[in-house]
Amino acid sequence: MESLSALSAPVSALTTAARADGESTQPGFSTVFSSMLNSISQYQDQAAQQVKGIELGQSEVGVNDLMISVQKATVSLQLGVQVRNKMIAAYNDVMNMSV
Repeated sequence: MESLSALSAPVSALTTAARADGESTQPGFSTVFSSMLNSISQYQDQAAQQVKGIELGQSEVGVNDLMISVQKATVSLQLGVQVRNKMIAAYNDVMNMSV
């Protein structure tokens, strides 16, 4: 069983990128966000494939592993929605600032 830290592995790998001169750099927001979206998609696809395999009786995956995969997909989607909501709120705050 994978730990919960596996959900954040793609993001943490991106934040420790190193330049040739030895300094660590932060990737752009779009890079981190697209990586997060790809991760969400992978969790959703994996859960859907396991559900289909269980329904057809062709899967060697246990029901407990299936439930874990479905929960990972659900939690990652909820995280993505919350990040989107925070982005929209930040955008609205910036747009409402007076110059």
